[in-house]
Amino acid sequence: MDMILGVLVVAAGGLLMGTGIWPIKIVKNLQFEHWWLIGMSLGLVIVPWTITLVAFPNFFQAIRDVPLSALLISNACSVSWGIANVLCALCFVRIGVALTTAILTGLGVSVASIAPLVFKGSGLFQDAPDLASPAGLTILCGIGVMLVAVAFASVAGFGRDRQLKKLQKTSGSFLVGLVMTVIAGVTSAGMMLAFVYSQGPIVERVSTVENNTTIKVTVAGDERASGEYAVNDEGVIAMRGKEALVAIRLGGLTAKAAGDEIASRLGIAQSEADPKVTVDARNLLAILPVQAVGLLGGALINILYPVFLLTRRRTWGVFAENWKECALATMIGFQFCAAVALASKGMLLLGVLGASVGAGIQQAMQMVGGQGLGFISGEWRGVFGAPRRQMYVAIALLLMATAIMAYANTIPK
Repeated sequence: MDMILGVLVVAAGGLLMGTGIWPIKIVKNLQFEHWWLIGMSLGLVIVPWTITLVAFPNFFQAIRDVPLSALLISNACSVSWGIANVLCALCFVRIGVALTTAILTGLGVSVASIAPLVFKGSGLFQDAPDLASPAGLTILCGIGVMLVAVAFASVAGFGRDRQLKKLQKTSGSFLVGLVMTVIAGVTSAGMMLAFVYSQGPIVERVSTVENNTTIKVTVAGDERASGEYAVNDEGVIAMRGKEALVAIRLGGLTAKAAGDEIASRLGIAQSEADPKVTVDARNLLAILPVQAVGLLGGALINILYPVFLLTRRRTWGVFAENWKECALATMIGFQFCAAVALASKGMLLLGVLGASVGAGIQQAMQMVGGQGLGFISGEWRGVFGAPRRQMYVAIALLLMATAIMAYANTIPK
């Protein structure tokens, strides 16, 4: 059940991300730097930090216990994603939108899906199978289908622009632009990887086991003890031990402390680097602190770049003159935050392979959502023949890739 729900939640996140910039189809006076500053300020800073501080009053105390390495890795990944966004804008000018989008998507999904199979993520992603495993090879097949879909979408984009006589003029060295695009493609995976490599230690420290709830306990190598447990009104669970039930009081403990307590009571050696017992307190909002802290570096890049453009072009006054359009642009931020949260939660629901499978499904659905927005907004109006057929094939292949990724998650690890 969790797998099906995980696929649906990740897919919803991808569709939200792909359609997230719909307000720019309506606004007339705001330029890139205006709506991007509004959207990223809300989506990366204001919304996640507000929810985090309200929902987790002891957040700063909890975050002090998170290993510094997890915070550094996640923010290094998010900075790389921020740089990819800036390079993407520059590459649109140098080599064109269609080719830039194709390279970015192809390299981005490849890195985001393959990296967690080679360099294991945090939390439950630590147990992901290797790249050469049956599940890993199936994921590679899904990536291959996605790359073919990207190629079809790119050719369709060229054909559409040719029919509409909207072929974009490029400027600067094509080779330099191509190199920049490759770098942007690799680093664009940073946003997903920031979550993969930091969610474990952050989520388990901000989540608290509450009375009269259900938690999920995972004991490495012990399927009998692993499973869901009801926490009674006194904060106690009846844990399945080797010979009998063991009453363990967990109410009020963080998920990390609860895992350590269970390990202690069952006589299991527990360490930060290799936790044998983990507890999922099922706190739906616990992924927001990961987004708030883990994407700080990316937030800095994504906010400073439009600030630089606004200052250089002296267009700060546009905000005051077009406050209604600014209000509409806030939807970009809210939708971006929701998209990231859904994709992150879906990856966790998918289990140990969620990092790789989730990244693939999210990217596929993001492309489907983007093309769907294009059709609805009239980008394909007046375009017939080969370009339309090629785009239909691309969308069909993306759905096929999603199915292959979902199937990979059912293969025994």
